[in-house]
Amino acid sequence: MATLRWGMALLVAAAGAMLVVSGPTGLAARAGTLAPPASVAEAGVFYGVAATSSDNAWAVGGSRFATYLIMHWNGSRWTVSHFGHGQPVTEFAGVAATSAGNAWAVGSIARTPGIPHTLAEHWNGKAWKWFYTPSPGGNALLNGVAATSASNAWAVGAINSGRGRPLIEHWNGRTWTQARYPATTGAVLHAVAATSARNAWAVGSTRANSHGSGQTTLIEHWNGTRWTRVPSPNAADRGSLLQGVTATGPDNAWADGLSLGSTTEKSLILHWNGKRWSLVHSPNPTGDTDLIGIAAASSGDAWAVGYTNPSRCGHGPKCGTAAFHWNGKTWVVTPSVNPPAGYLNEFAGVAVTAAGNAWAVGSTDWGATLIEHWNGKTWTWLPE
Repeated sequence: MATLRWGMALLVAAAGAMLVVSGPTGLAARAGTLAPPASVAEAGVFYGVAATSSDNAWAVGGSRFATYLIMHWNGSRWTVSHFGHGQPVTEFAGVAATSAGNAWAVGSIARTPGIPHTLAEHWNGKAWKWFYTPSPGGNALLNGVAATSASNAWAVGAINSGRGRPLIEHWNGRTWTQARYPATTGAVLHAVAATSARNAWAVGSTRANSHGSGQTTLIEHWNGTRWTRVPSPNAADRGSLLQGVTATGPDNAWADGLSLGSTTEKSLILHWNGKRWSLVHSPNPTGDTDLIGIAAASSGDAWAVGYTNPSRCGHGPKCGTAAFHWNGKTWVVTPSVNPPAGYLNEFAGVAVTAAGNAWAVGSTDWGATLIEHWNGKTWTWLPE
């Protein structure tokens, strides 16, 4: 089965955010808190989430009407903040926020089917405003965004002309411009994280061959002057790819994704210690796990999310939410909620601001948005 980032979107889209699927009888459902539905969830899919405090969070994605969807958390409830209706096919794939008055949402818009253009909108504390972003070749999209201030933000994605190549763009407080970076033909960047004007990471993968194997991890680093490709390990399988990245400082960063086995997928987590990236043992509770988003609040507190049984959704066991927690020593499976579903619940993005405040977002059956909250003890499903 194709991974979430390439298999489920109306457009090819990915989840990326900065601090930016077992059925009801599974482990997650038994141990998590399944809240009674207070209202019907929004019809759509969330790909990314960002939070700056306990009373300010954003979730972004697309609605079932093939238009964008942004929702906001004000400390007591989630409400629709920005919704497209009757527009060209549009989705937001990633979101980043630094304060209550500064947030970015990025994605793609396709006025012609199958030909996306980059899309970025900014929240100034009162309204969302569109800003021009380069769309090289007239066929490009943005998958993730990270921001450290009102005058420093990065967005990453892919240019799909020819074999495709990565795309990196920068916001300097006035305009978005395409950045210079190592040329890597046949590759894509899925996510970006930044901690300062001199430290940012972008992750993704080289493209698979015609048989779906042969992907390798791709990591690039910004040192304040230029982007350079950094050596990154791969699992000993048919291929490896990275879909999420987070960082808390120059010597602590995480990236997650998956490795492709012969018939299943395995969770993949890498860590940066200030000198090199290395493989870190990650759980694989059902023997088939896809990690998509990752976020860290400190060196001893991080979350990686995705879904289980990605190779078998709709063909046997249901796909269920997956949430792994880093406690400073090891990654531990943390039970999360699986609302009633036909075949799938999945997390596509995660954000954390403190040990007792984290958000995970995604979808139920790729048709209804999914939001869950971590209060320091349990994950709770919050129907919007």
